Amino acid sequence: MKKEKIVALSLISLASVALLAACGSKSATQKNIQFSIPTDIDTLDSTIVTDQYSYDVIGNVEEGATRVNPKGDAALALAKSIKVSPDGLTYTITLKPNLKWSNGDKLTAKDFVYSWQRAVNPKTGSEYAYLMGAVANANDITAGKKSVDTLGIKANSATQFTVTLAQPTPYFKFLLSEPVYYPLDQKVVEKYGKQFGTTSDKMVYDGPFEFKSTKSWTGTNKTFSIYANPDYYDKSAVKSKEIDFQVISNANTGAQLYKQKKLDFTLLPTTDLIEANKGEKGFTVFKQARTDYIEYNQSGKNASSADAQKALANQDIREALNLATNRKAIIQTALPDSTPATSFTPVGMSKTSSGEDFADYAKQDYTYDAAKAKELWEKGLKETGLSKVTLSLEAATDLAASKVTANYLQTSYESTLPGLTINLKLVPFQQRLKDAQNGTFDMVLSGWGGDYAEPSTFLQLFTAGQSYNDGKFSSKTYDSAFKAATTTPDVLSQAKTDADYKTLEDTLYKGSYINPVDFQANPALMNPDVKGLQFHSTGLAYDLKTAYLK
Repeated sequence: MKKEKIVALSLISLASVALLAACGSKSATQKNIQFSIPTDIDTLDSTIVTDQYSYDVIGNVEEGATRVNPKGDAALALAKSIKVSPDGLTYTITLKPNLKWSNGDKLTAKDFVYSWQRAVNPKTGSEYAYLMGAVANANDITAGKKSVDTLGIKANSATQFTVTLAQPTPYFKFLLSEPVYYPLDQKVVEKYGKQFGTTSDKMVYDGPFEFKSTKSWTGTNKTFSIYANPDYYDKSAVKSKEIDFQVISNANTGAQLYKQKKLDFTLLPTTDLIEANKGEKGFTVFKQARTDYIEYNQSGKNASSADAQKALANQDIREALNLATNRKAIIQTALPDSTPATSFTPVGMSKTSSGEDFADYAKQDYTYDAAKAKELWEKGLKETGLSKVTLSLEAATDLAASKVTANYLQTSYESTLPGLTINLKLVPFQQRLKDAQNGTFDMVLSGWGGDYAEPSTFLQLFTAGQSYNDGKFSSKTYDSAFKAATTTPDVLSQAKTDADYKTLEDTLYKGSYINPVDFQANPALMNPDVKGLQFHSTGLAYDLKTAYLK
């Protein structure tokens, strides 16, 4: 394992910033932080969580061996020490002593073994099991080729376990901070079965905060609270006794509640709200490592019609749609402070061996060209024997920016591409996730936020058979380049790895397999009296462990 690569990853990983660093110990007695999220959370089960908003809650009530700190490093959390073998394949993880779950159960190495085996078990259906692919035999287990007990993790004692990797993975300590790598209390999971994590009382917690019976999450309620966990090993660092959450899907309502001092944090997802609040005290812009993009159903099934399936299987038609996407206009209309996407991997997340931003190094020619789009569209229609086609475009109606973007695209596509009709399908965010996962769409406006600061967190999504490859396209060139970047001995040469990753971006662009729209920014209003909140561009976006109201 090359030392310079480890250092580089350590310096840039999860480019995060500690906002208004915590100070003072009396803050916990002050008014509770009132924190809003735009959609309902879906689960508290760290193994099956898929959306950012559920993750924002889970990451504050649960924890793994590592936790990303204010400097952006994967710092020790439940782990007391992590020793890595010279070849980078073996990790010996020793836990802190006397760890407990919120129900009083001891937290041991076996809880990690159980959780990781549960994650890769095909019966669990974890869509984030792919993140376990770094661990030996994980991919074969998820494919049903090996039993779960062959996974490369073994408990040596109550406080120590050994992990064997499939290949050297320089960012593995960051993976340990991800929910799918969190431990689980087997007794509690088996007690509740399929109901585990569906409400806050069907859970136990090991993080800075916990749920209680008061102000709990019932699975559907719009307001709930988390409380400082008295059994947390680092409880002295937790500055708030209670943090209150509100689900506010109407962004205008959120802004008004902020101005009435009834909210301390709310997102501003629309142009009008951003312009109206730029002078407001507490206006800020959070730069996430996140890309919004359009996926095309290339599976050959579940599309809205046979004509839609035929059209989206045609590369010229997909390229025409990409060229007809006016990214600058979309940002002006719906996504101020975001930037037009020039690759799938976003800017500001990771650097190449030469120190260049990877997104700049792998930049593609995603441009708006209405004339060429029309030309390719007509060529594609001729090739498919179609004279006109109707395509559905699905987006989340409870995410204001997505709704506005979809409306803009409907008008723009229909005016640019003759014979095209766009039927908008506006559904709640959770339904959009389900439809994408089930492949029941023609085109869907999706988004992906990085889990760690390395291109594979984005580019592994589109390997053949990957659960997040919703469009179900397959490219041997893509799969070969990804394998070369992540599993061959050359993985220890970052320059070679950079080149392989760039091949992946080239392949996505040349095949028009997806349509990157923007690198997302999140304008928000945050009470200047909120101190110690840590924002991370990847992984857990809003870490509330040290947050408090001054």
